[in-house]
Amino acid sequence: MTFKFPVGPATGLCNICGKHSDLTVNHVPPKAWAKGIALRVSSVADSISGDKRPPSYKMPDGVCFRSLCKTCNGAIMAPYDRALISMTDQISSLLSDRRKLTYYQSIKVRPQQVARGILGHMCSVGLGRYDEKLSKHLFDPSSDLLGEARLSYWVYPYSGRTVIRDLAMGNFGTRQATAMYILKSYPVAFAMAWRKDFLFDKWQPQNFDRYAGAGPADEVDLPLEFVGLPGQLWPEHVQGNHFAGMHDDGAFIARERDPRRALGK
Repeated sequence: MTFKFPVGPATGLCNICGKHSDLTVNHVPPKAWAKGIALRVSSVADSISGDKRPPSYKMPDGVCFRSLCKTCNGAIMAPYDRALISMTDQISSLLSDRRKLTYYQSIKVRPQQVARGILGHMCSVGLGRYDEKLSKHLFDPSSDLLGEARLSYWVYPYSGRTVIRDLAMGNFGTRQATAMYILKSYPVAFAMAWRKDFLFDKWQPQNFDRYAGAGPADEVDLPLEFVGLPGQLWPEHVQGNHFAGMHDDGAFIARERDPRRALGK
């Protein structure tokens, strides 16, 4: 199934507050995190169909949904976006200057705001997807989001973007399964799992569990690892003991244009 972006009507129910209103476009991830690059967006289902040229749509600003009212897209998301952009800018700075780069480093982040930034943008994916249980975390900055969900993160030194809201992932070895959101865009990737004890197969990324008790605006030293990173398609391209299921209405991948065509110009 191919989508024309931005997806969504001019008016409808806001995915965050649930009110009927004029709807605005939300970029996933925010534009200031993922600077404009000529990408083509397709559903994950189309991208893994085996077609040499799966259906896609040119979208320089990423995956866009017209699914949030002006207030939620502005006043509610603004502090969370600032925290996300601060985090991604710091990682980009480290990756762009090898003199600053060591195997292990840390950056300053506001974990509660970063987590809500990821949740808010994932809430915007899809149409008519208002969920009161999710929205409470965005309207109450002191709620126990990091106690209910595990937010994993890892440095992501790849081009392209992946946005997956409707993912069910399981592990045959541990007999565990969880609903999960994935958002990956240079220079960092996130996976939000709604089962706290879920374990990935073979490699475990760092997570925000230790910051569950942090205050809404508390700043912490967040450790980063630059070695032993997984490949570009991890974890949605399951291998080993993993299995996964997803719905193409909420799973998208954005890639740069055909490199062979670029070389021919």
